[in-house]
Amino acid sequence: MATAAAAVTAVPASTCGKRDGGNACFVDMVKKTRKGRSPPEEEVEAFFAAAESSVARRFAAKYNYDVVKDAPMDGRYEWVRIRP
Repeated sequence: MATAAAAVTAVPASTCGKRDGGNACFVDMVKKTRKGRSPPEEEVEAFFAAAESSVARRFAAKYNYDVVKDAPMDGRYEWVRIRP
């Protein structure tokens, strides 16, 4: 019995909508990759710095813990240090 192998490609859901027909975003992504151009390093750093900052702010607001300073904040939860 022969089995056929299928190639699976993950496409981020946030960049493609249902109205794209499924393959439109993937084709655009492949075209951009083939050009061989990367964004400038400063742009990449700024993008990830903004994303990291946003995640840290949301986490601090939700759990009253500052992940940047690695310290608890006043708020809803009481943080207790557990020593090994």
